[in-house]
Amino acid sequence: MKSKIILNLSLFAFTFFCSTELVSAKEYSFFRSKKEIKENLPSGIHDMFEVRINKNVKKYINSYLVRGKSSTQRIIGNATIYFPIFEEYLAAHNLPNELKYLSVIESHLNPNAISPTGAVGLWQFMAPTARQMGLVIDDYVDERKDIYRSTDAALKYLQELHARYQDWGLAIAAYNCGPGRVDRELRRTNGSSFWDIRSSLPKETQHYLDRFIAINYAMKNYQFYNLRPRYPDYTLQMTQVQKIHTRFSFAKIAKLTGLDKRTIIQLNPSYRKEIIPPNHSGYYLVLPVIGVKENWQEGL
Repeated sequence: MKSKIILNLSLFAFTFFCSTELVSAKEYSFFRSKKEIKENLPSGIHDMFEVRINKNVKKYINSYLVRGKSSTQRIIGNATIYFPIFEEYLAAHNLPNELKYLSVIESHLNPNAISPTGAVGLWQFMAPTARQMGLVIDDYVDERKDIYRSTDAALKYLQELHARYQDWGLAIAAYNCGPGRVDRELRRTNGSSFWDIRSSLPKETQHYLDRFIAINYAMKNYQFYNLRPRYPDYTLQMTQVQKIHTRFSFAKIAKLTGLDKRTIIQLNPSYRKEIIPPNHSGYYLVLPVIGVKENWQEGL
């Protein structure tokens, strides 16, 4: 069986700053002005929508960089796994690179995340929207947890929303609360931007763009707040992916590759019964680059 191999060597890296002039996170947070925050955002975000820095943006920046420091350090570390994949798909769809941070808001980069309302995965798809975007959800597979499939589906959905509104602020809001609600409020208020209809949207959506601005700022500037990434095991950062068309159990894959089955489970959370079912189009199997037996694919 010929398999397509895609190597993710995790070239994504963050810069460390070790200056003795760094102040404490609390002090630095205290004297960040609205102007300074706006100037230190990724440049691309200013091309997406009108950026407004308000007290909620500052509150969320504080939650990422001060109160939630430990969680953010894990997120920054886990970004070495996910951001190279996101960036590849964003480039393929010709979408703003800053959209990768939506997954941080949605799931904290946890493919197993499940919300109280039943949204699942890195991009927190509800089942109807996931199926609408072509993701498989059945007894064996939940592609909302598949890094590659869910990312492709999420970005296609965002692309559709932007085509609908010609405005990234509205598209991002619709990703959170649904286009039906955004359409209704645009008609009711005769508005044309997120800020025009903000007060009429659900409470979570009212603050969604604030959170998006805050996470863009936090991920660009975390080093100035003395945060240090907590990286996952290197075997999870360097992976290969290929399509499997016939039925294979994780137990058999572990035997062929020499890998611990727990590693296979961790890298392939979309398979509910530790089985890749047969599929004409193929399902993705993600494995480490390092620690896999040579020529293991001959057993497929």
